[in-house]
Amino acid sequence: MYWSAGIVQKVRMETELKNTAPDNPSQAWKKGISFALRIMVSIVVLYFIFSLVQWRNVLLALQTADAISILSAALLLCANIGIRTIKWHTMLRTVKEKPTYAEAFGSVMLGISFGSFTPGEIGDFAGRALHVTDAKRSHLVGLTLLDKAQIFILTGGAGLISLACLVFDNPYVIASSILIVFLLSGVLVLRLGLAASLGRRINATLFKKNWISGVLDGFDLLNRRQLFVTILYTLIFHLVLILQMYFLINSFASINFTHTFIGTSAMMFVKSMLPISIGDLGIREAGSIFFFSTYGISQAAALNASLLLFFINVFIPSLLGTYFIKLGHFSALTSFQFLKKK
Repeated sequence: MYWSAGIVQKVRMETELKNTAPDNPSQAWKKGISFALRIMVSIVVLYFIFSLVQWRNVLLALQTADAISILSAALLLCANIGIRTIKWHTMLRTVKEKPTYAEAFGSVMLGISFGSFTPGEIGDFAGRALHVTDAKRSHLVGLTLLDKAQIFILTGGAGLISLACLVFDNPYVIASSILIVFLLSGVLVLRLGLAASLGRRINATLFKKNWISGVLDGFDLLNRRQLFVTILYTLIFHLVLILQMYFLINSFASINFTHTFIGTSAMMFVKSMLPISIGDLGIREAGSIFFFSTYGISQAAALNASLLLFFINVFIPSLLGTYFIKLGHFSALTSFQFLKKK
């Protein structure tokens, strides 16, 4: 009995050491190379964009910018973060009995901080999960995945409609495109549970990982009413983002809301489809210059508006989000064990 108990204890200790062991040098080297390449992509794209713009016009645009419009866009950051917090709080109610808005806010802010320096904001998954207590973290990652899936579908739908408006002149073709995209987006949003079912089958056949099952369970936690409410919050969030861009562009030039909606939606769609740079820097600016030039907006104005949007919506929140970072978060991230803890 004693020797068998000792063997069991030894096996358990070896398993724990194996699970908490850091990545081997080759894995760490690969991650470092990947991160460095993404930084290089950001630098190259930004250099290409900056070389296209006449800096005299950029400085002149900044000097003559409408401060009230810029301030209005900055104040909308409160609405931006507030909507994301309320939506996340709604989602947290599926994994916690009484989540607080303070906890939801801290989770969102930490997610923004971790997501700001990772392509596609992938660090957002870990940031949100690490801040919430008394909930299965794989479920939290699944909820974050659902949040991003809703945003991606809405961004994709609005982006495709905007591209149709930019490419086609025939109003019947545009109307048909809008109807088709609207119907497809609605079906995708309302039937996201099918994606979770498909993921479970793939995991059971190929990967057989418990943490993947946990993530997929979290992805499928919302009932129909909660799903509808979170989709509504996603729509409001997108409109706030467009309104921010409307104020920022109008601080340097003149544009109506319809053209802002089309240009911003197309820009965000391209950015979401090309998550290849740190903080999406460069991709967003290139899209802004390209799409808004269609409406006669100068390169300097489009660049300034895009950079200010990054500063307001990414830099400031990520800086504030560092308040919620704890030393224990980094050990959990490097060992990738946060998904396996409850």
